[in-house]
Amino acid sequence: MERPCLSRRRALLLPAATAAGLGALAACAPEDEGYGTAAPLRAEDGTIPLDSVPENASTLVNFGGQQPFVLLVRGAGEELTGYSGYCTHNGCALRQEETELDCPCHGSRFDAGTGEVLVGPATRHLPEVPVVVEDGLVRRDV
Repeated sequence: MERPCLSRRRALLLPAATAAGLGALAACAPEDEGYGTAAPLRAEDGTIPLDSVPENASTLVNFGGQQPFVLLVRGAGEELTGYSGYCTHNGCALRQEETELDCPCHGSRFDAGTGEVLVGPATRHLPEVPVVVEDGLVRRDV
């Protein structure tokens, strides 16, 4: 049985198709920082001042390290809950758009106050991330 040859045209298109495919995969990488209305707050030393997180609102924070993005949801005073800043569908970094978190990779959306899925393809809510407030500073509780 004779095997078909790779035509010159297909051989020339192969590198371009491969590069495009790798570019698409890179767009879904967890390191993606395609932010929405505001870039996350940066916790330079692993902490941020509690008063930089508005009461009765949510704020995306970059705590550094592996999977640095955490959504902080603050009630009144020191009432604080943390959620993962990564889509539960494919692990892409989320961007905050007002009261929602959007996934730039496949379009999932989450409620920025509860972490609940609003639009798929994600089917699981954002998992909680333990955070603590000590001496007016917020940090991850590891």
